[in-house]
Amino acid sequence: MTRLPFILSILLALSALSSFAQTQGGSRFGLADLKTWAGRGDADAQFELGLRLLTGEDMKKDEKAGVEWMEKAANQKHLRAQFVMGSLYEDGTGVKKDESKAVDWYRKSAESGFAPAQFAVAMAYDLGRGIKQDTVKANEWLQKAADQNHPQSQTALAAKMERGVGIAKNPSKAALLYLRAAQQDHVQAMSRLANLYYTGNGVPLDYRRAGAWYQRAARSDDPWASNNLAWFLATCPEESLQNGEQAVLFAARSLRIMDEAGEDQRYEMIDTKAACLARNGEFLEAILWQKKALALLPEDKDLTEEERKSLETEFKGRLKLYQQESPYDEPEPKVETEAAPLPQDTILQDEGIPGEGTKPKKKKSSNKGTVV
Repeated sequence: MTRLPFILSILLALSALSSFAQTQGGSRFGLADLKTWAGRGDADAQFELGLRLLTGEDMKKDEKAGVEWMEKAANQKHLRAQFVMGSLYEDGTGVKKDESKAVDWYRKSAESGFAPAQFAVAMAYDLGRGIKQDTVKANEWLQKAADQNHPQSQTALAAKMERGVGIAKNPSKAALLYLRAAQQDHVQAMSRLANLYYTGNGVPLDYRRAGAWYQRAARSDDPWASNNLAWFLATCPEESLQNGEQAVLFAARSLRIMDEAGEDQRYEMIDTKAACLARNGEFLEAILWQKKALALLPEDKDLTEEERKSLETEFKGRLKLYQQESPYDEPEPKVETEAAPLPQDTILQDEGIPGEGTKPKKKKSSNKGTVV
């Protein structure tokens, strides 16, 4: 069974009604009317008919016919149709997979200003997928889409700025971009912004704001968002924000989402579950889960030997704590320079969290925590 292209699924999520329906007063036309308008050359109708055939919405699925109608609309410079054609060639849905053709179609839509297509072109340049890898051009396209308030592009560009990858390192600008994307409910941006507050990187160190953003992200079905909140609740250096009972629940939720999706268990999540159990005083269970995390480490073939040894040291350090019936607290981050706050960030007001940002307590610890 052919899967729905990832980028096409994003497109469908962006708009419940096509341009054709909107131009007809927002009504959903029947199949006969849709085919009539499409046959007369209406690009919006061709686009919607192509989408319906590709997805099997309200009609029998026919990928070949869907591609034909989609291409008719794309050849009339219909931006979303051009974008969808790119996604079809990228995934090989209804056509032979061809990443070069995918980039060509994406570029046609991108050059006319369609932000999702600009993001797709940026990713193609960034990964060297269907085109020669070029980080500079990738960043240029990301900037074009980010300037249109496209959350995926804002998040991707911010991630580069945060680390200084192919662009000048600027955590403060990254934080602002993450905020703009997070305020559009982009989960990854919420998590990254929370991490900046948690470490005092690009923004003032503020555990309360970090927790609020982790909390909002965890309302999604993203298992890593639940894992991040669980880790925060279990290991936050600020004792008043720790909550072992809630931490265990969110750790279990992250593992359940992975299981329901048919994904393998990750040692990072197992490590989090152990920390949560320890915070909740369930040390025997914590020991078992920590040993399981250690056992899973060798299965990650993407880790370098140095990374594996570092993680093994961390995991064994936490295991020793749990054996001594002591929970794990993350060490205070060393903030070298005080960053300017983000006045546009209203997360505390939005979440109804009273008080100022939490001031960190000074604690000594030689252990390092899992990066949230």
